[in-house]
Amino acid sequence: MVGPLDHYRYVTDTRRRLLERVRSLSAEQYVQEFPFGLRTVRRTLHHMAGAEWFLISQLRSDPLHDPPFSTRRLPDAASVETEWKVQETRTITYLESERDWDRPVEVHVIIPSRQSYRVRTTAIKVFTQFCYHEVHHRSQVMAMLRQLSASVETLDFLLFTGEVISETRA
Repeated sequence: MVGPLDHYRYVTDTRRRLLERVRSLSAEQYVQEFPFGLRTVRRTLHHMAGAEWFLISQLRSDPLHDPPFSTRRLPDAASVETEWKVQETRTITYLESERDWDRPVEVHVIIPSRQSYRVRTTAIKVFTQFCYHEVHHRSQVMAMLRQLSASVETLDFLLFTGEVISETRA
């Protein structure tokens, strides 16, 4: 059975592939504005990493102190990637220790510049939100990379988690 740690490994494996392409961008491309999403690769990566930190902190009942993923503290892609690897270790530790995925939790959901909600849910649903949230924003970064001629393709779950036994070129 596929569990949360398996889903997280998929998220981190595809994240690494995405960050490989981001590393190839110039400083100007990293902050280039687009007319969709969070507008830049930089802002989107900070948002993705910050959301993981935020949601896992809430699941762990950690106090919410100064977020580690501010653009001021982490100005370039390399520094974001380094700090995100630290977050990965923290997330894996949490995933390995969680024993009751159905336990009720209350989380604070913040839609930047719009609304704030308190939501009663379960630990597994918060974790699922984190995974879907990252996939959503990863797709936005993929679209930005495509327009910067640095595309990354084929990040499908089955191709990362299954065994490819044959391939046919169209």
